[in-house]
Amino acid sequence: MASTVAVNMRTCGKSHRITVSMRDDGDMDVSIESDCANVREYAKALTRISMSDIMDRRGSRILDPEASAPLSATCLTHSGVMSAAWMEAGMLSKSLCAKAGRNEVSFEPGAPE
Repeated sequence: MASTVAVNMRTCGKSHRITVSMRDDGDMDVSIESDCANVREYAKALTRISMSDIMDRRGSRILDPEASAPLSATCLTHSGVMSAAWMEAGMLSKSLCAKAGRNEVSFEPGAPE
């Protein structure tokens, strides 16, 4: 069964739906739906990943600088792909994710400058 996560980038007003499905050969198919042209460009380069792509940052297609070039440094799409892939691979519990509901980055007002 596929694993899906939603990424809502409130700072730019864009949202993405990332689905990762395990293949019979052990690789995973990646599907990214987005209202962001930059994320759609990234999605074209990332349609299939392997276990090494989610285990080893060095050489990972998810984090590949050329594929990631259209994304801003603060875009959470990479994290969304990793989370969906880890769920699909059984390395992140789907029931824990359902219970948690979301991970988030919050901007703290009044933080020291």
